[in-house]
Amino acid sequence: MPAEKITDTRQARELCDSLDVTCLKGNVPIRTGPTSGAQTNAEVTIQKMINLHGEQHAWAVLYALTQSENHHCDLTRDMIGAISDLFCRFPDWRERLGEFCDALDIVDLSSLREQARRGPGIDGRSPKQRILLAGYLQVLLWDLMEMEAQKEMVA
Repeated sequence: MPAEKITDTRQARELCDSLDVTCLKGNVPIRTGPTSGAQTNAEVTIQKMINLHGEQHAWAVLYALTQSENHHCDLTRDMIGAISDLFCRFPDWRERLGEFCDALDIVDLSSLREQARRGPGIDGRSPKQRILLAGYLQVLLWDLMEMEAQKEMVA
């Protein structure tokens, strides 16, 4: 089955506008700096996420990245996809969005992106950064987000 071709990204643009995220063309790099607002070049990725998981899911993913401190420059395709993957795997984390944002504030996402960029690939290919980011984040956030479940297991 061929990949879905996205031509209408109107919902993604509207969602980004509602969160004050500027949509850039896919080939335009995200500018980082103290005066740069939130930007993304992942409009198609966001639209695919809306089509697959719904607008509430996509909103939660973007909200987590835009409302946590110092992560407005982390709105890359791979980071957005990784957060989406975590919310699919752990729906409770999306339901506890405030706690998730607080936990995400502790993580240096720029450093994680760099580690994922340098991570292992398969058979000499470049690494799948989205998968690596999701794995890194799951490991880093597990103790913060699953504390109650662990207490129940010990008791």
